Amino acid sequence: MYGKERGLRTALSTAFVLAAVAALTLVLTAALLARTGMPFTAAYTVSILAAVVGTLAVSRGGRTLLALPSPAVTAWLVYEEIIARGLSWQEMLGIAAVTSCVGMLLTRTKYADAWTRALPPIVRTGLVLGLGCGMLTAAALYARILLPSPWALSMGGTLSDPLTYFTLTGILLVLVLHARNVRTALPLGMVLIGALTWAEGFWEIPPAPFLMPDLGGAAGALTLAQSDPFAAAGLGLTLLLALLIESMAVLAAEAEPITRQQPLAPLFGVSGCMSLLGAFPLTIAPISAALPEASEDRRIAGIPLTACLTALLLLLLLPCAVLMQALADFPAVPAIALAVLGLMLLVRALQMLPRAAHFTLREGAVIAAFILAAYDVRTGLTLALFLFTLLTAARGERATHATWGLTVLFSLFFLVQWIR
Repeated sequence: MYGKERGLRTALSTAFVLAAVAALTLVLTAALLARTGMPFTAAYTVSILAAVVGTLAVSRGGRTLLALPSPAVTAWLVYEEIIARGLSWQEMLGIAAVTSCVGMLLTRTKYADAWTRALPPIVRTGLVLGLGCGMLTAAALYARILLPSPWALSMGGTLSDPLTYFTLTGILLVLVLHARNVRTALPLGMVLIGALTWAEGFWEIPPAPFLMPDLGGAAGALTLAQSDPFAAAGLGLTLLLALLIESMAVLAAEAEPITRQQPLAPLFGVSGCMSLLGAFPLTIAPISAALPEASEDRRIAGIPLTACLTALLLLLLLPCAVLMQALADFPAVPAIALAVLGLMLLVRALQMLPRAAHFTLREGAVIAAFILAAYDVRTGLTLALFLFTLLTAARGERATHATWGLTVLFSLFFLVQWIR
């Protein structure tokens, strides 16, 4: 009896941690999507629903995993593909839906691992590293820790800015608590900074903080890309590889990708279905790597109790879109969540480095391509593949046929984009 009560308390405390991190991450991704013209309340509602269904689907039959729309992938799609290149968010949803369906079919075949193995280990590592750096950069820009500069790549903010001060204080607090082995370091740091900024008047609780969930602005809004199907195909292929690699990196940083593909088929399936309601693709959240790997004994319909409680807590936050939007107006707390998740993804990339290869200038050039490309994952992946294949051939070594095929394919997508 005591053991069951202790297991319930452990599951509940873990679920609170996961739900708090998930909620703030979803607030930030909804705020990103709002910059493209998508209604915030619709983006928040459908993201909550996608996270609930995705978490239950990928956790069934295994250990608890948290499925969320990737902030790194969302930031890339919003800034580079939608805002910079003029793609509408409806067309981006259509590309994401097709990509998710292809990913679901691919991960159910015996060739499921072929696409990721076509990427050399150093390229897979660089892709995860680039996504982690992208999340950190997005957090720094949101919190004005980094500012655009007319004479340099960027310049630092100032601590006289309350947003910068509270965000940096929160990140430092979370790191100190984590160093002290406090299990709830991230949600505790977010709650403290949220309370301080509210007490100082930087954000207010709205008079009517709750609202009936709204899907009207996004449900059924996806459209297929009509203007440039060739560029859309290249974007879809890049998106598929980014989603696969990010999730696999979280699932198994030290294991071979082929050993941990069970959750990927339901993950892509949920992403494809929820895109009809307006949700962007899901990945396995980096905080899942910090959860115990042992399978839980207490389950509901084959789903771990922790995953069920996390989904329940997220559903309770469904009517809180207005309150969460007020919190996003002074995004110190969401920026803290994004920065720490970026650090977690960066740690997974560093853990993957020993598996990559013996380091030479070739490996250094591949890593540099992803870091310098910043948000532009498609350009970074194209450049990394081109550099790896070219330098491998120059050394008199042989790259696999699949690697050559991907390099040629991405290079053609890139060249056609500029020729047109």
